Order: sequence, then C-alpha cells, then structure tokens
Amino acid sequence: MSSETQNLKEKCDLLANEPEIRFAGFLDMMGNQVAGSFRKDVTPLKNEEERKKMFIEAVLRIRTRQDFDDNLGAVEYAAARRANVVTLTFLVNGMVLFVSAEPDVDIDQTARKIQSLLK
Repeated sequence: MSSETQNLKEKCDLLANEPEIRFAGFLDMMGNQVAGSFRKDVTPLKNEEERKKMFIEAVLRIRTRQDFDDNLGAVEYAAARRANVVTLTFLVNGMVLFVSAEPDVDIDQTARKIQSLLK
C-alpha cells in the first residue's frame, strides 16, 4: 500500500470513528474506491456492486457541478437526505470523499466537522 493510500485510509478510519458517520471513502474520478471504512457497528445497506454504482453516480454529479464553478463558485459539499441515510460528497485534492451518515444528522454541522477533521 502506498503512503498516499495509507494516508487516505487513516482519514477514512478517523471519520468512521465518529458516531454519526456510517462510512467514509475516497473515490478516484472513475468512481473506484481507493480507501474506505465503515464504522465498526454498521451493517452496510448496499452490497459492493450497488455501492460501486452509487460511487460512479456521485463522481458524475461532482464532475457535472464543476461546469458551473466559474459563475457560481466551487461546491464545498453536496448532501442528500434519504429515509435511511444522509450522503455527503466533497471534492478533496482531485478525489471525491463520499460519506454516509445517520439519517438524523444536522447536515451542515456534520459537513463542517468532516472538513475540520480533514485539515
């Protein structure tokens, strides 16, 4: 494992230790998971194949949003609240950080916490 991949894995582990975060993973711009961690007590809601589809879709959404950066500014993060989970995506050093959190989280507070933990 390269030192960069190890560093990303450590960040995922750090995030996944937070009680409101279910999963944190870094994706390359093709939607491949480079590093990722589930919180220890979490049972995944999707199997690996379904997560891969979800990751590709998240990367496509981020890439599409970048078309509007010139006029609107860069997206700090994007979030979707679903019945069973909240998902957040961040563009970090040319990679996508995909985070799933418990459905009752305060999205803005959680996003700020994630950004702070990544610094």
